[in-house]
Amino acid sequence: MEFLLNTDDSTYEISQLVTKVSYKDSLNDGCSKLEFTCINDDLSVNNGSAVSFKFNDNNIFFGYVFKHGRGRDKEISVTAYDQLRYCKAKDTILVKNDTAATLVKRMCNTLGLKYGTIEDSGYLLATSSHYDKTWLDMVYSGISDTVLYLGKKYALRDEFGKITLRDLDNLRLSLVLGDESLVYDYSYEQSIDDEFYNQIKLVSRNDTSGKDDTYIAIDSNSIIRYGLLQYYEKLDNNANYAKTKDMADQLLGLYNHEVESLSLNCLGDTSVRAGTSVYGQIGDIELGRYLLVKSVNHNFLPVHTMSLEVVL
Repeated sequence: MEFLLNTDDSTYEISQLVTKVSYKDSLNDGCSKLEFTCINDDLSVNNGSAVSFKFNDNNIFFGYVFKHGRGRDKEISVTAYDQLRYCKAKDTILVKNDTAATLVKRMCNTLGLKYGTIEDSGYLLATSSHYDKTWLDMVYSGISDTVLYLGKKYALRDEFGKITLRDLDNLRLSLVLGDESLVYDYSYEQSIDDEFYNQIKLVSRNDTSGKDDTYIAIDSNSIIRYGLLQYYEKLDNNANYAKTKDMADQLLGLYNHEVESLSLNCLGDTSVRAGTSVYGQIGDIELGRYLLVKSVNHNFLPVHTMSLEVVL
């Protein structure tokens, strides 16, 4: 384990002082977080200090201290976030001739943040102006629109000090989690309580007729089985009919199925981050397929373990 703290223009190697360390990462839900405690009466920790953490020679986290405190037990507790924490900055943002990828680069350049691999997202976002919006929300909105129109999914994340945009298809790991591999506990659930819709209703104002145009995609068999669960969205005025119909069909395909959720408790593997895919194999629930990691929480001391929420 290598743990470096840069504070007051000096870099300290504090690996031997760290008593607890956990790392949490979620898919397209803000910055990753590193929490740790260490023992040293003389160590000076300041908000804004840089933190670098490696485990078994693997880069885990590079970010900055946002909270720290001390108690009578002489322990210092520290919370640090990666660069995405700074992307909560609000601004007036014009989206024009942008893809999600170019929006990420604009965000980094505007906020003075370092970026690495930004994969081409392809879909040209609709021109729009936004006031009092965070850069992070704007990028996530661009990623969501890209999913709707192209079916391609992307992860915005910080990789050891560089913000990246990754195609999820390129983050599949050759790692098996299941009955015979790393997993020591799990919980499984099927639900239509969240993000389940069998009727999609999209509405766009027609400036020529002065009325609303309505587009509906429906699965009658699903409604008979589960009851009517409707998704509604108001679109920009004069939306293109063909594109709106395709959008309604894609939304129906995306939401018209039971949501399965699975949580895994495992021995740790540093290659697992939010947005990666692992192969799950659990006999009791007849599971044998790739799983998308929605969030992961690594605990490194005294034994490296991890808790995952996955999308089936």
